[in-house]
Formats: sequence, C-alpha cells, structure tokens
Amino acid sequence: MKMHILKKVTAEYELLPKVVLTGRETEFSLRGLGIEREFYPGEAFTIRVIPQEQIATARTLKIGDEDCYEEVRVIAGTDRCVRFRLTLPREQIYTLRLLGAAGERLGDLKVFAALEDLWRRSPMRGNTHCHVCFSDDGSEDPVVAASVYRKAGYDYLAITDHHRVDGSVFAIEHIADLPTELALYYGEEVHVPNAYIHAVNVGARMEGGEGLDVYYQNHRAEVERQVDAIAEEAGRTLPQGLEPYDYAWRRWIADTIHRRGGIAIVAHPFWEYDANNTSNDMLRYLMETKLFDAVEVIHGQDNLDSMESNRQIAFWNEFRAAGGSFPVVGCDDAHRRSFDEDAQDCSRCFNHAWTVIFAQDPSFEGFREAILNGYCVAAETYADAPVHVTGTYRLTNYALFLLREYYPLHDELCFEEGRSLKDAYLGDGEARAVLETIHGRVKRYTDRFFGRLERIER
Repeated sequence: MKMHILKKVTAEYELLPKVVLTGRETEFSLRGLGIEREFYPGEAFTIRVIPQEQIATARTLKIGDEDCYEEVRVIAGTDRCVRFRLTLPREQIYTLRLLGAAGERLGDLKVFAALEDLWRRSPMRGNTHCHVCFSDDGSEDPVVAASVYRKAGYDYLAITDHHRVDGSVFAIEHIADLPTELALYYGEEVHVPNAYIHAVNVGARMEGGEGLDVYYQNHRAEVERQVDAIAEEAGRTLPQGLEPYDYAWRRWIADTIHRRGGIAIVAHPFWEYDANNTSNDMLRYLMETKLFDAVEVIHGQDNLDSMESNRQIAFWNEFRAAGGSFPVVGCDDAHRRSFDEDAQDCSRCFNHAWTVIFAQDPSFEGFREAILNGYCVAAETYADAPVHVTGTYRLTNYALFLLREYYPLHDELCFEEGRSLKDAYLGDGEARAVLETIHGRVKRYTDRFFGRLERIER
C-alpha cells in the first residue's frame, strides 16, 4: 500500500503555539531539539517578526532592510527554553526569525494568526466518498478500510457504498467500543432508477436505518408520485434547457437528505460516461439555488490522464468570479485501499484527494456546520507532487500552513492509532491496550498547537 506523505519535515526547533488569536498577547515557548540546537541557560537571541502579506521594505524601498521589522530580545532560561510574548494584529502567516547573539540566522519558525472564528475551530482532514465490500465493485472490510484511512492521517470518514448505507453502519457499530479519535459518519452514494445521477449522502438515514435507494425500492409508487409532482411544478419555473425530471430526482434526493439532517453533495459532476455526469447548466443551477450543500471539485478517480477535476475547479472559480459562493469538497472515491502501480482501477485513488474542514467539534453536527458555512477546502496530490488546495484564499492559505506545520506530526500520531485500530478490531488484546494508552494524544497535540491550554506543557 502506498501512502502520500504531505511533507517530510525534520524539525530542529519546537515552537508552541503555532496558531494564535489575532490581537491577543500570546506567550510563546521555543526550544531546540537535540544537542545540535539545544539552548544554554543565559544564551541570548533575537526574534524578528516578519508578516508574510505586509512586506515592510515596501515602505523604505530598500532591499533587505531588516531594521523595519519588530524584534524581541530573549534569553534562554534554566529549562533551556526561550519564552517571549507577542501580539500579532492581523490574520496571516508570520515568520519568527531566530537570530543568534551575533545576528546570525539560526532558523525561521512559522506562526499563523487567526481571527476568532477560525482560531476556535480545529482542522479535520477526511473523506466524504469511498467504497468498501458492501459495494459490488468495492473491496475490504469497513473497519479495516477505516483503520487504513486513520493510518494515513484522516480525522473523519464517511463510507458511501453504492445504493446503501450498510458499510458505514457496519463500521460505526463495530468501532463503537474501541478507543479511537477517528470520527465515522453514515453515508451512501445515491443512484435513483431512470436517472443518470450520482449524489452523496452523508449523515442521513431513513426509517428503519435504511438508505435512500432502499427506501425508494420499498416505497416506489409513493416516491415516483412525489417526483412527478416536483417535475410538474419545475416544468413551469426551471430555466430554459433544464430537463424537469433530471431536476426533480435531484430535488427529491436533496430534500430527503435534508429532512433527516444530512449533507447532500453533488458527486463528480464532470465524471465522463459518454458525457458529463451533470450538465453544466444543471450544475450551475444547483449551485445558484443551493439545493445541494457542496460539490466535489476534486475526486481521486480523476488520475493524471484525465482532466475532470481541473474542469470542475475552473467551473467553480468562474461561478465565484460571477459573485457566487458554494462549498467544495475533495474525495478519493476509492473502491479499495490496496495499491497496485500498474492496476487500471480505483486502487490508485486511495488518499489522492480529501477535504479539510474547520470544525467546532468532531461530531457529525460539527462536520455538518462546517460544510454548510463553507469552512472547508478540497485538496489533492499525486505521487511526489506538492499538495494542491482549492478553496477561498483565506482558507487555502490557512490549510497550506497546516499541511506544512501541523499535519506531519499529527499524521505520525494517527499512523500508530490506525495500525492498532485494525489489530484490535481483529481481536488482538495487546493492540487494544495500545489504543487505550495512546487515546487522546491527537487532541492534546492539537490543543498545544493552537495554544488552547492555559499553559504549554511538555
């Protein structure tokens, strides 16, 4: 199995916190890691504060003018740490340049100052569209698949098998008594008869716990009457060129998901099967009316030989340029997690694309709120290429900072948990003991990274 490493980082210094609240004085703690970078009690340093989006030399018109940046003189304590206080006034990335006693440059440390709405949210990297053995074309036990996503650094997962919620239900039920910080949500990929539609349902379940497809099969006449009524009304109001039944089925899907508290996502609209999965006019109308809650602009099955995601991103950018606003997600749509470089199937898709949400909490309600309010970005990477993020400038800038500064250690912690999660599910008592021992480490790391503890503890 091949994993994508977001960024290989060998840390020389530890600075905490790394995300701070704008306009509030924050105490930072800095130490060298290992004997090569270790600070000695009484050793003097300078911290130069360089805001990324406000080049101060533009005021002096002098290249390399270093006197125009704020500086703080610091001295290492007996615990071999440097502590200092700063108030960062504007939301952006700041470089804290560490200078030695003679002014020599020792290292650059990055900090993100966030407005309160963003600072109080935690980043969660996850997947809203994938398949396991409950899909005819899928593979792997749902919990085993979930554990592989956790190993790759995922914080949440919605298994979305074709026509059914069973895979997600199985995973949630069989992981319930295992100590893990991975959040699992109900999901399915919806395909209604007589309509060329793919839609993703995250979070909604019908009466008796079934999915939308099964509900339709069990209530066929009732549902078709509802769709007929929607189509009749839509035929009088839809913009010219939109087919009433194409819209009516999408409306029934979205309304049904929403009535049960779920999130409705337009799945890979430009995926080609003879032609685009969703017409351009229909996609634009769905986004304008916000009938659905998000659109997949990136999906893993769009490999290097195709251009679907590229066109979806361009379409979304054009929609925004015209004044529109609509949340985006990325997903791998993987049907198996095993990797075969030569396989011409979905095994190449795992972990190629994902969504980062900025959530108030890891519950489904936290996920739902983040998506509905647009606190999300889509991301992708192939082979050793850099990560590409799609979203608003604000959230893209923040996500790129986190992919460099937060996620490398986060993913190391998740790897250990994911490996033990699979073994514990398969009956390994020692692995369960490991899970119990390490449970909560990701949250503690996140709290330290964001300075949410009253004091920074080692």
